[in-house]
Amino acid sequence: MIPIGLDIGTNYTKATANGKNVVFFPSLVAYGEEKDWTLKGESKSMYLGEEALSIMQTMENVEVLRPIHEGRVMHKSYIELAKYAMKLLGVGENLLIATGLPVKSSKKERFEVKSKLEDELKARVFLFPEPVGSLAYMKLDTGVCVDIGFGTTDIVVISHMEYLRGDTILMGVDKLYEGLEVAIRNKIGISITPEEMTKLLLNENYEIGRIRSGKRIAVSHKEIMDEYSNLMKSWAERIANRVKLILEGLSTSLVEDLILTGGGCLLPGVFEYFSENFEDIGNLKKPDDPLRSNAIGYYMLASAIAKEEEKSVEKMEKPPSLPEREEKKGEKKKKTSTK
Repeated sequence: MIPIGLDIGTNYTKATANGKNVVFFPSLVAYGEEKDWTLKGESKSMYLGEEALSIMQTMENVEVLRPIHEGRVMHKSYIELAKYAMKLLGVGENLLIATGLPVKSSKKERFEVKSKLEDELKARVFLFPEPVGSLAYMKLDTGVCVDIGFGTTDIVVISHMEYLRGDTILMGVDKLYEGLEVAIRNKIGISITPEEMTKLLLNENYEIGRIRSGKRIAVSHKEIMDEYSNLMKSWAERIANRVKLILEGLSTSLVEDLILTGGGCLLPGVFEYFSENFEDIGNLKKPDDPLRSNAIGYYMLASAIAKEEEKSVEKMEKPPSLPEREEKKGEKKKKTSTK
């Protein structure tokens, strides 16, 4: 079977078929009406990923969906994102997919997602609590992982790959962006998308422009950093306080590996804030690639499962060795002589 790591997040979908090359695209599905003019000679009603992001800014009468919202699968177009990821990877059948859902997903939701993915992709699917992917990526089977995603923050505590406790907090990067977007709209007079916000925060020379009332209006990285810094600290404090409640009473051996991952930990000052906030508990670490670590970790888990199953099949199909055959003959003779 072909192992696949699939991470469908609120903001981005990541997938890999080799643990190295990761396809990466916005978790957006857009449905639009047929256009009056079709210059490319084709017409379609559904757009995915980067194309959906582009048309949502330029086309009228477009319904744009993020299938994952507030830690839940809210729309069946989740499957379309998974299919699109497999298409970009260039894989077909005989797939073994490892993926994740928020820690507090219900058993019913996990069953439905697993069943739908298996039916639509003709694959075997294994579900894990989301942050487990990053722990696997860092080759850890015991520890604590805090995954700050776009729509939620997930916390998981595992011991020797056994789930001990965890939580899903409805406090992700989106809540920070909402406050900052309001500040930008009040100050500059324009609205920007989450994707634009990320670029604006991470690139010092980046700016976003709009045409308003016949004029060019722009906002730069430098102009928003004061507002961002104030909002980030209060946002991060709320997450940190919830995480500490989860850790209360745990054995210190379980927090020797305390991991912060997800796109949120890449935002300016976030990792530094959490490192300082948790210094009395342990030394905070992060993967070298927090955006892709879950997907690659899932791939590692899928590969391990596939190898174990191959070994089991080989053991069942392998004929007995000569010593084993002789031993069995001896056992038969003993039984015959006893009779």
